[in-house]
Amino acid sequence: MALTEDMAKLAEQEKALVFERFDEEVAFAIGRAIKGAAEARKVNLAIEVRLWDRQVFFFSMPGATADNADWIRRKSNCVRRYGHPSYALTLRQKQRGSGFVPDDNADPADYAAHGGSFPINVVGAGIIGAITVSGVPGRDDHGFVVAAIAGHLGLDAAKLALAEE
Repeated sequence: MALTEDMAKLAEQEKALVFERFDEEVAFAIGRAIKGAAEARKVNLAIEVRLWDRQVFFFSMPGATADNADWIRRKSNCVRRYGHPSYALTLRQKQRGSGFVPDDNADPADYAAHGGSFPINVVGAGIIGAITVSGVPGRDDHGFVVAAIAGHLGLDAAKLALAEE
């Protein structure tokens, strides 16, 4: 089943995609890598790299809208609150057959459980921020971020990619 396979691959991604160090130069390199990948695929994304205390990279490609920036905010809020990629929340909600429920206390105006935001996890520091994109379906948004992080870390992005649907 694709859901089970994606959940297993997400766990593998979270374990592998950990930074030894992260600073503004790394943020810029990853943001540019995502931009380049989106241009190569001819899609328009909004891209953000955020440390919890500030935004360190933002780029909105021609064709992206203000809605994409708001999706970024809401997806990133999920990573900050739950400590996992926003796509993991998508899968958990699919698994249980519903979106956020009242007991989640997660206002949809502030949280979007859709793929595209991935934790910036640093050895010895934990999760210090999120890398987030919006502009294509959430599973694809997630793929852009994972590929850029894997590339930066020198890992084989294809081995960490979700299976083709």
